[in-house]
Amino acid sequence: MDLPKVGNTYAQERAGIAAVQGYAADRKQIWRETGTGDVGIDGQLEFVNEQALATGRTVAVQVKAGPSYFQHETAAGWKFYPEAKHRNYWEAFPLPVLLVLHNTETSLSYWTDARQALRTPTREERAYIEIPGTNVLQKSDPMTLFENAGVQDQPFIPDLHDVLKRLLATESREGTFPLSHFDLFVHGLTNICRSIYYGMDAVCNAVEYNLSVRKSEFGMGMGEPEHNFVFGFVKLLVAQNLAQIDYADCLIDWIDRQMQPHFVAPLTSRGRALVALIHEEERAIGRCRCSAR
Repeated sequence: MDLPKVGNTYAQERAGIAAVQGYAADRKQIWRETGTGDVGIDGQLEFVNEQALATGRTVAVQVKAGPSYFQHETAAGWKFYPEAKHRNYWEAFPLPVLLVLHNTETSLSYWTDARQALRTPTREERAYIEIPGTNVLQKSDPMTLFENAGVQDQPFIPDLHDVLKRLLATESREGTFPLSHFDLFVHGLTNICRSIYYGMDAVCNAVEYNLSVRKSEFGMGMGEPEHNFVFGFVKLLVAQNLAQIDYADCLIDWIDRQMQPHFVAPLTSRGRALVALIHEEERAIGRCRCSAR
C-alpha cells in the first residue's frame, strides 16, 4: 500500500523541540511553541522567578537537531552556518534568540545567543556562529539563558521607598571616587525627567561635583572596583524595572569591548513614580527647614 513516509528529519526536529520543552518543564519555566508562521523562531521561553512569578522577560528559541549540525567542530564547540536570511532575521529580532543544537545521539543540547553573536563587532566578518560545548542546556541555570533579556541575580524591591533607600545607601567607599547610585540616578535624569542618561561623562561629572563640594585636594581615581560599582547601577535600573534599557546591547560594551555602556533610556512608569517620590521627599525636607526657622 502506498502511504506517506515520515522522514528522519521530522523525528529529529521533534526531539530537539521536546528537549527544550522538557528543560522548561523541569526548571519550571514557560515554553510557548510557535504554532503558525514559523519562519526562523521555533518558540519562546519566559523567565519564571523563584517566587513562581512570570516576569515577562522572554527569549526566542530556534532549535536545530541531528548529527549534521555537529560536523564543524572547534576547540570550544561547534560552528553553525546560518543562511543569510536567518542572519538578517535573528540580528533584527526584538528579543534575544537562543540557537539550540540538539544531539539526538547523546540527548544533550547546546546553546548560544545568536542575536548577540551577530550584533557583537568582530575584527573579521564570520560566516558562522560558534556554539560553546560548555553551554549544555540541560545543565544551565535559567538565569544564564535569560541574562541578555535583563534577568538579574538581585531581588526585586516592591516598595519604591525601599528602592530610594537602596539608591542612597549604595555608595563607593573609595575616597577619590565619592559617588552613590542615587547620584547617578538624579544626575542622569533628562528629557524633563522622562528619560535617564548614562555614560562615563555622567559618571565623571557626578564624581567631580562631589569632590568639589567636599573641597578634596585629590582628583578622581577609578579602577576596576569603581567600574564594577557604576555598572552595578545599570543592573539595578534593569532589576528594579526603572528604565527601558537594551541590556543585551549594554553587555556588548561591558563584556566584549570592556567599556562602560552609553545610552539614553525612557523611564518606565515605575521609574517616573520614583522621580515623583524624590520630588515629594525634597518638598518635605524644604517644609521642615522652613518650620525650623
